[in-house]
Amino acid sequence: MSINENYSIKSGIYNKGEINLERIIESVKKSPEIKKAGSIHTFTGIVRESSVNGKPVINMKIDAYNELANISINKICENLKKENGIIDIKIIHLKGDFNLSEDLVYVVVASGHRKEGFKVISKAVDMYKKELAVWKKEIFSDGTSKWIH
Repeated sequence: MSINENYSIKSGIYNKGEINLERIIESVKKSPEIKKAGSIHTFTGIVRESSVNGKPVINMKIDAYNELANISINKICENLKKENGIIDIKIIHLKGDFNLSEDLVYVVVASGHRKEGFKVISKAVDMYKKELAVWKKEIFSDGTSKWIH
């Protein structure tokens, strides 16, 4: 994805280090509609120390089919913007090599009221986890690894 001259950040897949949460929030606050918002909610997904099965993870690689993932992310955002009280939503998924506790994904929701924002941020996370063409490779402490879609 890209960041254009007016600092508007688009939802999508970015390389690790290309963007951070602060810049995403700044971009949301520059929306002409932000004056309608009463809250901005954020979710940050990070690398945890164990797999779903409890196997110790030492790091992770994230890869994506950018074009397909970006279509899915934008579709999710457009659908969720139709929810009552939602002013803006950004979903940013990073790709690259990650160590434990490093950021993998950001979801930012601007809403008229907090209740709508909390509801939509949870829906957004559930939706991108099911719909994105993103793969993760967990590298385990025993030297093995596993790709997961």
